Amino acid sequence: MFDNILISKKETSKFRVTPKNPLTLTCEKITQTPRVFNTAQIKNAIENISLIDVEEKVTPELLIKIIEYILKDFFLYMHQTGLYNRQFKLWKTMGNITQCSISKLQGGIFKKNDLNTYIIDFFIDPKSPCLCAIVNEGTKAESLSMYENFKSSLSKTLYGINPDRVKGVFYFFNAMPDKEFITKLDFMTNAFDPISKYEAMLSDIKDTRLNIINFKCENEKYSFQHVYPEIRKLETKNKV
Repeated sequence: MFDNILISKKETSKFRVTPKNPLTLTCEKITQTPRVFNTAQIKNAIENISLIDVEEKVTPELLIKIIEYILKDFFLYMHQTGLYNRQFKLWKTMGNITQCSISKLQGGIFKKNDLNTYIIDFFIDPKSPCLCAIVNEGTKAESLSMYENFKSSLSKTLYGINPDRVKGVFYFFNAMPDKEFITKLDFMTNAFDPISKYEAMLSDIKDTRLNIINFKCENEKYSFQHVYPEIRKLETKNKV
């Protein structure tokens, strides 16, 4: 608790999320009756998303790519794999986002030091975030293990906000999770239950789903891979 009090969020940029053409198909409309839409239609809907920089500040490209990945690519991915069936509240929230803000975590009381973690808060209602993305730019050389880094970042991210409103947490980091990390996540999300496995619901936070994503930068291009909960290649929409 005391450690969280020493942590603050410094907002660095803010974006508005709107449809380019509100009269055509939108992700909000997709979430109302998802089973009637095909992949081509969903691709049209996500391309209709406009991300507007409200304050026109310099924002690292990685963070913009992550926002686009969540609202576009991951939204489509969840529908294609059937994961949206198990995480429907999260998926529906993704389709209704109206704004987001980026903050840098800082530590200290009198002298603030930037930490290696960014927080992206997504909003439908501006009073409280409904989705949070944690972007850990740390390296394997850090003293903390993957899991300890994750738990620390999660605690600091959710401290002081209304957990009942948060339908999902995305954790982005630039290293693949090891077996120990995955095992601890399984205990955290009750993944041993075949029914709740893909819901990946955090056991100590009501109604909040967890997704872990690995990011890489090669030839100045970012790529993303969803690694938790694991969706096996042979599984179909009906099985998930």
